[in-house]
Amino acid sequence: MNTKKIFLLVFFIGVSGLVFYFANAKSTSTLPSPKFIPVEEQKVVGFYDWALIGPSGVEKSMYVDQNNVILIHMWDLNNSNAVEELELLQTIYDEYKTKAQFYFVTKNSQIEVRNFIEKHQFTFPVYFSLSRIPKPMEFTTFPSTYLLSKKGRIVVESKVATNWDDDAFRIVMDNLVKK
Repeated sequence: MNTKKIFLLVFFIGVSGLVFYFANAKSTSTLPSPKFIPVEEQKVVGFYDWALIGPSGVEKSMYVDQNNVILIHMWDLNNSNAVEELELLQTIYDEYKTKAQFYFVTKNSQIEVRNFIEKHQFTFPVYFSLSRIPKPMEFTTFPSTYLLSKKGRIVVESKVATNWDDDAFRIVMDNLVKK
């Protein structure tokens, strides 16, 4: 073998290794990937009157964000996967915060949540519910996550801790925010 062929072989192996490394190194989470709901099975949120309050006491209604892509994540500090899942959602929030609306809703006390948010340096908006969540998004388990299209269709519904730092999820988000 001449040196040119050896160089090309080593170069090809090196590039292949880097591609494999970066393709698989993006997320090391062992949580399952999001499950997307087929169009014919997607439920529609028809009523957006959900009153929320932030830690600073400012009230917000989901009504103001209808006709936008909305990600709603209901979480509990006592869930063993809360930190890992919220870290993954922080990545998505950082990437899409100017293109979609985010609601991180918890049932924990404001003091617990403030300490938790500061400790983990999360920057996403946290809310506490003041009224019932709109149907069909009623939840009984934590975590519960919903991704709504601009037309109010539930595209993703997850009732388990999920790996949101997922290429397929980003493709869906990109498509939803473009429409």
